[in-house]
Amino acid sequence: MYANWSLRDRLATTLAVFSAVVSMTLASIIYIASADLEARLIDDTLTAELDDYVARRQRNPLSLPERTATIRAYVMVEQENDADVPEQVSQLPQGRHEIILDEIRYRAAVRQVGEQRFIVLYDTSAVQQRERGFLILLSVSVILVTLVSALVGRWLAARVIAPVNELSRRVSELNPEDEPAPLADEFPWVEVRRLAEDFDVYLQRLHDFIEREQLFTGDVSHELRTPLAVINGATQLLLADESLDERKQKRLLRIARAVNEMEEITAALLALAREKGDASSRSISCDAVTVAREVIEHYEELFKHKPVKLLLDARAPLTVQADHAILSMVLGNLLRNALNFTDQGQVVVSIDKNLIQVEDTGPGVAEEGIHQLFKPYVRGEHSNSGAGLGLSLVSRLCNLAGWRVTLSNREEGGVLIQLWLDAVQKNRSS
Repeated sequence: MYANWSLRDRLATTLAVFSAVVSMTLASIIYIASADLEARLIDDTLTAELDDYVARRQRNPLSLPERTATIRAYVMVEQENDADVPEQVSQLPQGRHEIILDEIRYRAAVRQVGEQRFIVLYDTSAVQQRERGFLILLSVSVILVTLVSALVGRWLAARVIAPVNELSRRVSELNPEDEPAPLADEFPWVEVRRLAEDFDVYLQRLHDFIEREQLFTGDVSHELRTPLAVINGATQLLLADESLDERKQKRLLRIARAVNEMEEITAALLALAREKGDASSRSISCDAVTVAREVIEHYEELFKHKPVKLLLDARAPLTVQADHAILSMVLGNLLRNALNFTDQGQVVVSIDKNLIQVEDTGPGVAEEGIHQLFKPYVRGEHSNSGAGLGLSLVSRLCNLAGWRVTLSNREEGGVLIQLWLDAVQKNRSS
């Protein structure tokens, strides 16, 4: 829970804890010193009383023992029994002692002078009561100091981190694609200024990177158009040659279709790299069943060496508000991924309303790593080829188009991939 606290709360809590520790330490020292001082005063009083009583007895052997609200004195002569002396008191050896007599705690001092033993008791009840009151006062003081420190610390922490919050707000409002405005000159505090300087350097590098990336994608788009146009033109000329047999005509048609797919894929990848926004907001649409049929036909040819059937289950017509190339790339990567992991059986593409499903009969994936497969360069445990970019590209294209893709294991074995489309269903039969 502490990890979710704000910097202000952390500073305020740290100050409050520090104040509590310091005040408790001081209160403990004061209490111990006060108790020790009280004990010394009592011992000094007992010593003075003993000296006084011994002196009076030497002057007048019939002098009576001291009896006050706090002092009780006794004198005992060896080999004589004094009924006035409590047994517990008469057994005390020479020195200082703590005893309880009639449920009252006393500090006792015993001194042997010749055949006489002098005993003085000091009632410490009032002292103990004062110590308890003093302890309560110190405890309340510690609590009050801690609360005041917490409140003042929260206010001070808010003042201290205000520049950091302002810097955070300024950075959150910046657009990496815009020319970054320097922030360091607006924050005179040394630490915050250094942080702002680091942000300035980072934002400038990010801006330069985005600018280079945009220029690169623009150059790629421009440079690829010419060779693709040349290939497409040459293919059309060859297709117009009536002397070619049917087998060669089919091969040329495959080349022409591949060139068209490359042009669409180039446009889709450029849109992804430039982050043009939600593809579903564009006016371009495509028929999901037609796209799925084209992709299946393409991968049937590529994976004809495998004993795997590619099936299409079109349960409902579906028109998707997105580029044909984007949906084709998404379905193509999902199908290629399923076919790579399926050695035999079938791969089924199902289309129903706004949902497209791809199911295979492969070995499935480990549950603990299932959410990592959409990250770049992450491959499944049964993968022996590929760079681990297919599902990552699918995830980014889905984010661009406003779709959602999930992957899970089927109970009967294999993998189920669900592609939830923000699409408009059109029933062509109507």
